[in-house]
Amino acid sequence: MWQRRAKHCPLCAAALVQGALEGRARVHCSVCSFVLYENPAAASAGLVLDGERRVLLVRRAIEPFRGRWALPAGYQEIDEEPAQTAVREVREESGIEVEVLSLHDLIFVPEDLRRPANVAIYLCRPVGGRLQAGEDALEAAWFGLDALPLDLAFDNGPRILDRLRRSLP
Repeated sequence: MWQRRAKHCPLCAAALVQGALEGRARVHCSVCSFVLYENPAAASAGLVLDGERRVLLVRRAIEPFRGRWALPAGYQEIDEEPAQTAVREVREESGIEVEVLSLHDLIFVPEDLRRPANVAIYLCRPVGGRLQAGEDALEAAWFGLDALPLDLAFDNGPRILDRLRRSLP
């Protein structure tokens, strides 16, 4: 991540140092008041439920958790609203076009070694497309909520799906 590699202040070019500041260890400029805050990334996921109450999952083709099942998800791009990110990621990873219905959950994922992220989970319904794995998915499939795969990626996957199950009439 770029913050960990930065060695010089972007404001005055002095050396960045690690030290106690504002009650915690932070990277900051040794000369001016610049602080290099390390913030989590923003990401979105599509919790896609079809008319048969099946959920869309993709088998991850990339680390972390390569080969395990997860909700289609990814990092938000600079010109996107979070809901647009979910729509794009579902289409890219599964071939399915969706409509966002509501924000289902907002979670913090600290265990992703690339960069911790705040992930907005959007409840979606399919409106078109054809089921096919995208470039960063090995497989895409629909699963009944009572027949989910055991090898779910990320610690929060089971919690999200349990909350969905409990929220349905």
